Amino acid sequence: MNPRWIALAAVNVAAVIFGSTALFGKLAVSPLWIVAGRGAFAALALLLLGVARGVALRGSHAGGARIAATGALLMLHWVTFFFSVQQAGVAVATLTFATFPLFTAMIDAASFRRWPTPVELGSGAAIVYAVLLLAGRGLPATALAGEGAAVGLLSAICFAAFSVGSQRLAARVDAIALSLYQNAVVAVLLLPVLPFAQPSPRGLDWAAIAALGVVATALMHQLYFFALKHLPAAVCGGFVALEPVYAILFAALLFSDGIAPVTGLSGTLIVGASILLLLRSKPQPQAIP
Repeated sequence: MNPRWIALAAVNVAAVIFGSTALFGKLAVSPLWIVAGRGAFAALALLLLGVARGVALRGSHAGGARIAATGALLMLHWVTFFFSVQQAGVAVATLTFATFPLFTAMIDAASFRRWPTPVELGSGAAIVYAVLLLAGRGLPATALAGEGAAVGLLSAICFAAFSVGSQRLAARVDAIALSLYQNAVVAVLLLPVLPFAQPSPRGLDWAAIAALGVVATALMHQLYFFALKHLPAAVCGGFVALEPVYAILFAALLFSDGIAPVTGLSGTLIVGASILLLLRSKPQPQAIP
């Protein structure tokens, strides 16, 4: 079979798994515990995978600070994302997070001291309008929904910065090793605050968090990296930008979460503009959520 078709299947499966990650925010567990567990289980799975593949996991100290910084950004992205899910719901959290290509384009323009292109400006205007529409009429009727939406945007900013930093490291560090280090940093940074984080996981919560770390993080990343070897990064990123669509559908099917018309309109604008930004971006290695 043509490797490109296999890669297309792999990136579609990865996109579906991406969409499922927001559902773990439905656990009655503090986001700090969810993220620390995710990082720890993912790091362990990647360690075993790296040893099995003979990957050189012990590298030089050069770039160690940058790896730690990207790990800290990943931690902030995950914590704010799951907080947003718990406060504003799956739809609002995933749609506000899906604005990350706009922030990535802004960081890229600032880094290279250039003006945004007309496509970036137009896509950015569409995303800003969609977020305002979502915030004005699409938030659930809960006390902290507005705060959850704002934190969702913060999650997008953190992920954009994480993506840019990871892209620059990917050329010098093996993908498995880089993901291992970043996930380990996530777990280590949160370890001191876990005794104060409530509610803590109990019983089957641990199984769910383990699945999030091993399947939805470590193994899913390998599917995505396989797809990147055979498909353009923008194409892979376009599929992953569909994460909110899968997440909202899963939440509707599994938890009977309603989909308001304004949410559908906002989602169409955000996802469409984000895919356009990804397709017009430079062909660089893509970081993954």
